[in-house]
Amino acid sequence: MARWSAFLRRTHLAALAVAAALTGVTACAAKAGPGAEAGGAADAGSGSDCGTVTYRAPGGNADLSQLPKDIREGYNGYFAPVDTSVYKGFKADASGPLKIGYSDSFSANGWRGDALARLKQDATALRKSGVVSSLQTANSNLDNSLQIQQITSMINQRVDAIIAIPNSPTAFNNVIKQAYDAGIPFITLNSHVTSPYAINVDTNYHLTGELVGAGLAKKVKGKGDVLIVDGIAGSPASTTLHEGYQAAFDKCPGIKVTGSLEGQWSEATAKSVVLQHLSTHPGQLAAVVNSGGMTNGILQALEQTGRKPVPIGDANPDQGSLVSLRKLLSDQYVAGVTPAAQGMDAALLTAIAVLRGQGPKVDAIVATPSQITGRAALDSWIRDGWTASSAAQAPAPPGVDWLSPQQLRSYFERPGQLPELPPLP
Repeated sequence: MARWSAFLRRTHLAALAVAAALTGVTACAAKAGPGAEAGGAADAGSGSDCGTVTYRAPGGNADLSQLPKDIREGYNGYFAPVDTSVYKGFKADASGPLKIGYSDSFSANGWRGDALARLKQDATALRKSGVVSSLQTANSNLDNSLQIQQITSMINQRVDAIIAIPNSPTAFNNVIKQAYDAGIPFITLNSHVTSPYAINVDTNYHLTGELVGAGLAKKVKGKGDVLIVDGIAGSPASTTLHEGYQAAFDKCPGIKVTGSLEGQWSEATAKSVVLQHLSTHPGQLAAVVNSGGMTNGILQALEQTGRKPVPIGDANPDQGSLVSLRKLLSDQYVAGVTPAAQGMDAALLTAIAVLRGQGPKVDAIVATPSQITGRAALDSWIRDGWTASSAAQAPAPPGVDWLSPQQLRSYFERPGQLPELPPLP
């Protein structure tokens, strides 16, 4: 997962059914008051608000009332201020084919690989239609200084737009301003930055983490030892998801977080760090929550130490994780979703829309988080051919509109025609 420091601690939410066909999937609702439930009551002895999340509107100067209600709901409790975009009146000459730059901070997990593969697929199709002339990519392997140099090189080569997954919310602010001054829109994907000169295509990670944590708290009736397996230390998404989990668990006096491990969104790394943890913590675990795509590594560590599977929270499962959950924990899991391919599509179309002068209303284009649980949801989500070893990221479940081209129109002052992208896998 691309996944990613939070700025303001907030609690949030509300639950809303997204599709009758997908039992167990909920999305945040705009008008749930404090203590709004994420579905069902926790054990009475564990605290009256254990297993719930509360609603707060985000800060910032943007007028979110101009967005449709179902989109506005995705900002409930967003972890950063949402401001009017400086690109609202941006005008650029986008009449010819576009040169797109892509700057990644890490590549050694499935989410990043799927995102890059989708961008290359999109760019190939758009070259054929004359929309894109070239795609330049770079990866810094978690070296912020190197990534800044790579972005500077893209600016000097006069790309038309830069899509990036920065590894810090603040370290890139100067180079982002350089891009803006050069007339190059800077779009982040699932890695919110504090610069006003970026457009963050994002999900509400704090809310996702709190939804997953609250749902998991109810699965264990608000009691027991819980282990957190994070993504990459310092990554905005990982940090913010963790804060969401912790906000949910803090409402449950009977839950104790016994450890926070860095799994790097890698099954192999997650398995290794969980094995190390279990070797020094022989007590019974009630549940494990992870920041995405590490469920199989966690289950393998439990099995290797002779433990039975415990309820799992997965903020963004891959295909194999979903298959294993259906086999072992079909009613004892809670999941969110941040699909790589759909996220990349949204970032690329956002860049093109800005270059075509369509005027983004806000500096954060935020997808609405979902809370997914239950066997029926898995049956609807899992596709033929997926196995427990399928490493690709799962797409959004049926019934969940993840920043589709039609939905993206609502985020722009002057929405216009956008190029058609290849069908999603």
